[in-house]
Amino acid sequence: MIEYNGANEINGQFIIYEGVENASFEEIVEIRVNTGERKSGQIVKIDGDKVIVQVFEGTESISLTNNTVKLSGHPMEIGLSEEILGRVFDGAARPIDGLGEIYAEKKADINGKPLNPVSRAYPRNFIQTGISAIDGLTTLIRGQKLPIFSGNGLPHDQLAAQIVRQASLVGEGGNFGIVFAAMGVKYDVAEFFKKTFEESGSL
Repeated sequence: MIEYNGANEINGQFIIYEGVENASFEEIVEIRVNTGERKSGQIVKIDGDKVIVQVFEGTESISLTNNTVKLSGHPMEIGLSEEILGRVFDGAARPIDGLGEIYAEKKADINGKPLNPVSRAYPRNFIQTGISAIDGLTTLIRGQKLPIFSGNGLPHDQLAAQIVRQASLVGEGGNFGIVFAAMGVKYDVAEFFKKTFEESGSL
């Protein structure tokens, strides 16, 4: 893999590199700082041989001359295996529960592919959440996402935890798992979720 030395411009969490060949949109890159620090980023714009990289860990320690960037050749991926059941990850799918690395059976692009709704099999697996407003008005089917948007002071954390604790598959049998993702929550809220799921056996 080719490494490119130095950046042409740094603006906030974005770095501009020129003279980059064979780059792809949404490709993951590794940035190595002279101090030994390594950061990851994603190509968010390509203009000829100029690329703009969004750095996930911030650009505080990066200058125009103290870094090299290496293209990975692939977008962001997540390792898939039965080992991920019951585990806790950060936003980049790295384990943060102290239980060791995941030895993935395969890796999948997190961006997914466009789904043709006409070709989708008719959903028949009803997930009963125990929340009447959801079960009666916005019925949840296996394979669907259930977003919960809320504001300060509202009990969204208790609601989300209750859904995870009570969810059960109705109709056709079979096992199912719940993927729980929280964005922008404080540390104490994240700990509340982990403790609640552990105590209820849902984790």
